[in-house]
Amino acid sequence: MLLNFYGVNCVKCLANKLKIKSIDLKLKVTKNLASSSSYTPIKIGFDFTTLTKPSSMSSSQFSAIKSLLRETRKEFSKILQVKHENFDLTDYKDTIMKNCELDKIGKDYGNFLVTNDLIIFPMFENLENEVIASASHCLTRGGSQPIAGVLYISTNFYSERTNRDLYLKKIIFHEIIHILGFNPEILRLKNMMQTIGSITYVNSQNVLSKAKSYFDYSEINGIPLENQDGTNGYHWEARYMLGDIMISPDFPEVAISDMTLALLEDIGFYKVNYYSGGMFKFGKSKGRDFFTKDCIRNSKSTFEEFCDIKDEAKCSTSRNIKSSCYFNEYSSDLPEEYQYFTNPKEGGYQYADYCPVPYEQYSSKNYYPNHCQYGVSELPSYYGEKIDKDSLCFISSLIPTSSTEEETNQIPICYGVECSSSNLIIKTGSQNFTCPTNGGSFTPSGFKGSIICPKYSDICSSEIICNEMFSCFTQLAKKDNYNYDVSYYDYEGEPYEENEENETDDSDTIEPIDPDNGSSDSGFAGWKIALCIILPLMAVGLIIGLICGCK
Repeated sequence: MLLNFYGVNCVKCLANKLKIKSIDLKLKVTKNLASSSSYTPIKIGFDFTTLTKPSSMSSSQFSAIKSLLRETRKEFSKILQVKHENFDLTDYKDTIMKNCELDKIGKDYGNFLVTNDLIIFPMFENLENEVIASASHCLTRGGSQPIAGVLYISTNFYSERTNRDLYLKKIIFHEIIHILGFNPEILRLKNMMQTIGSITYVNSQNVLSKAKSYFDYSEINGIPLENQDGTNGYHWEARYMLGDIMISPDFPEVAISDMTLALLEDIGFYKVNYYSGGMFKFGKSKGRDFFTKDCIRNSKSTFEEFCDIKDEAKCSTSRNIKSSCYFNEYSSDLPEEYQYFTNPKEGGYQYADYCPVPYEQYSSKNYYPNHCQYGVSELPSYYGEKIDKDSLCFISSLIPTSSTEEETNQIPICYGVECSSSNLIIKTGSQNFTCPTNGGSFTPSGFKGSIICPKYSDICSSEIICNEMFSCFTQLAKKDNYNYDVSYYDYEGEPYEENEENETDDSDTIEPIDPDNGSSDSGFAGWKIALCIILPLMAVGLIIGLICGCK
């Protein structure tokens, strides 16, 4: 078994190249703890020795970050399983520190890595370009399976905005996926990429299968990777995957697509639970034209995913967020292929090839002010808006007929949603009603105004209704009776300093630890060491005594 170490050049969401150097070492695999033949939920451990509290951060804020890291790793145990194998890195501490660019590391490395499948070194750094976090694998086994990585968090990040923890949790989740293998180095090693002309695609077996089904495009080459400067190869191309967790920009609407889950499966080390919940909907069933036609033609949007009227009221593609059509006039002419309007400086969202799309701005007080689960309704009560875990966004002007208010233009409104066997049921503050199966503009009994109903299949095709990625994981795991409640072991003890004398046991076995307290049965281990030393000394003494007695 081989071990690879990687020198980290701080992969950021704006980095365009990761320089890697590899060193192969043999792992010492335990004999008394056999490798598992079955898959178990992935266990991610943190070495908090590397996480030093910045002077600008309070103790409570520091603790909150650590708690958030622990909370985020639980999400991966819901969607990823691995074949656990026990290995010992006790002898490689100096090498890990050098190649992961660490100045300290936890002491108890043999036991630490026996318990976990992946180890992450979190640390605070001054990240440039307003990057909040950045991550990379820095240690693999077998040439390509990540077993350790570094996670940088900006020292300047700590916001008191509402929904701060959810915002940062999604960013950390994105970065850990990079550690797990979503980067061009591992994708290249696993032969998962193909370049045609100027576009690089991920074309591995399961990614292709999911893409063909999702987009309804049987001749698709694969999912394109980002090609704009600073993000090349490390993320999906947002023009086709806007809203997926693995696009490069900080986008308000976040879900995980089946294509991203398929990529992790195709890497070959993970068994994947496809708990996406159907939240990702960008480009769904749009076919070949979605990849070959411009998003805007003759100043008109070609698909409902895009828009052509500045600030027009819209729902986000997944219907999670009340939004508006994003336009911007840039300081210089856009690249010629992205000039969709008469004014060459006018365009939409930069990372979606300047296509205008529904977009929600973060407010100064709330990261998700218009989210249908986490936002805050500012509409008058007669609109019947419902902000809740089962709510989605609809374009509507519905007002109860009993209201004295005048009808208004249609606006984005969050309503509760329920799917029966054949009907989409909308739940407002005053009453419920059923949308037409085929969708369209509709005025239900007891209301004035109208609502644009989606097709039943657009909302009710998935197993559950969820409007937030992590709640999808939890609901689907519960539905499957999948037990992801596992024990993790984090190291928070005394650091090991580089070049410190290494007192290691040269045997091929490691005593398993109790993950609840991180301690081994040191008493039993001590007796074994004592016996191994004392018994041979006694034998030597006996032989010497016999020889002396014969004289």
